[in-house]
Amino acid sequence: MQKNKEFFNKIAKYYDKGIFKNWNKKVNKKIIETANIKKNSKILDAGCGTGNLLMLLQDLEKKKNPKVYGIDISEKMLKIAKAKLKTADLRLQSAENMNFKSNYFNYIFSVDTFHHYSNYDLAMRNFYRILKKNGKLIVVELNFGFIGNKIFHLIEPGNNKMHSKKEFKKLFQLYNFKRIKYKKVSLLNVLTIGKK
Repeated sequence: MQKNKEFFNKIAKYYDKGIFKNWNKKVNKKIIETANIKKNSKILDAGCGTGNLLMLLQDLEKKKNPKVYGIDISEKMLKIAKAKLKTADLRLQSAENMNFKSNYFNYIFSVDTFHHYSNYDLAMRNFYRILKKNGKLIVVELNFGFIGNKIFHLIEPGNNKMHSKKEFKKLFQLYNFKRIKYKKVSLLNVLTIGKK
């Protein structure tokens, strides 16, 4: 986890710039559309980084009055997110060590962060615990194909494992998620969604 923290603290000031910013916004819009957010929902972005998904959620879903929360392990990423998101509840925490009440959130997003978690089982157990009944877990990960994923795992700092579609399905089933769906949301991003 320390390697991830150091890496994301280093790149925080560059994260919202250039081609990555536009790519991120396009992907995030598709993710939000797929989630089908209901009115007055409590939404957590686990690994929120600089807050791009949460900002978009607040803008696109304004009429639905979402209450947004974010956690991240990078102080510098959270500092940028806090400057953008005045009403969000943002915390320095990891997915493996969250202190939210049980049955609290309607939606949990984990976008391009799952491969950085140090303990997938603990993260999934936490997600299930803090989701309300019928709440949705939405995990979006990069997918470069079998060989590409192996290479990306080796070159990206803090990348603990790239999961396949089959592995995500097993993980979601293991933690009692139902109605599991898998959807490609961009050339390199795939979404797995499950309901508690």
